[in-house]
Amino acid sequence: MTAARPARVLALDLGGTRLKSAVVEVGTGIVTGFAITDSAPDADAALAKVAAAGDRLRAGQPVDAVGLCLPGLVAEDGRVVALPGKLAGIVGRNVAAWLRERFGLAATVVNDAVAFGVGEARDGAARGHARAVVVTIGTGIGCCVLTGGAPITTGALGGGILGGQIPIAPATGGPVDTNGRHGTIEALCAAARIVDQVRAAGGGAASVPEAYAAWHAGAAAARAGIAAYRCDLARALVALAHAHTPSVIVLGGGPATPEAPILVGLEAEVNTALWPGYAVTVRPARLGDRAALLGLAHLTAAAARTPPGTEHEAPSPAPPRS
Repeated sequence: MTAARPARVLALDLGGTRLKSAVVEVGTGIVTGFAITDSAPDADAALAKVAAAGDRLRAGQPVDAVGLCLPGLVAEDGRVVALPGKLAGIVGRNVAAWLRERFGLAATVVNDAVAFGVGEARDGAARGHARAVVVTIGTGIGCCVLTGGAPITTGALGGGILGGQIPIAPATGGPVDTNGRHGTIEALCAAARIVDQVRAAGGGAASVPEAYAAWHAGAAAARAGIAAYRCDLARALVALAHAHTPSVIVLGGGPATPEAPILVGLEAEVNTALWPGYAVTVRPARLGDRAALLGLAHLTAAAARTPPGTEHEAPSPAPPRS
């Protein structure tokens, strides 16, 4: 990393349908060249889009390292261990080695929930909290547990990313998670369950925005369905809180906007079920689509300056913002 100026990281968030990219200045949090483009369903095509985005961002400005996140299990050497149902052909591939060869830069590859969590812990809604749990609600459930702004562990299963696989209801039927299991946090709290619950209550919503609009309009079915979903989400957050004892739980993803109906009364519902004397703050994420990119910048810069054998050391918590 260059010492004469803040380090700049080429940050790439590769999902199943979208690729988010930018250059992030470490320390200042300045994001330049931010763009969202379509991804691709297979590894070769998706990585070709990564290469094109990286070339665009590097033109006219120096960068010091490259970081990429994706929604799968990633080994510490940057090899993709598992990625169910997305980016065909990428499992077993060492994406970090490909990035180093393609861009000639030090490279870091991590799970996207870890990157998102670090972004929110260092620069967003969990800033200043010694222990935080960050949960993203989307097609599945992402989860990251952080201490001092860093994931609790490293490696393919590090960072508490399997929180969505925790059972919170009998496995006797209903929706399934990405592993085909019933009754887990992911099975019951993925974004599609909001629509399912509203329909089960007699509503006709076809999407989360439609369900939310009906709730705001006072529709009884939307109110009942979202209350049922909120009950499952509260049970999920209670399980995560008792497991990890955070002072804050941050909710991200499209359904978790600050004005989202699922957040109304959620913190009180969670705290009612916690161990007596223990309470947790529940709040929406602040950084949106840039959270994972900011987290990648921190993780990539930390990897570049961390001596071998000290990878599990966490930085001091970022001070709270006023």
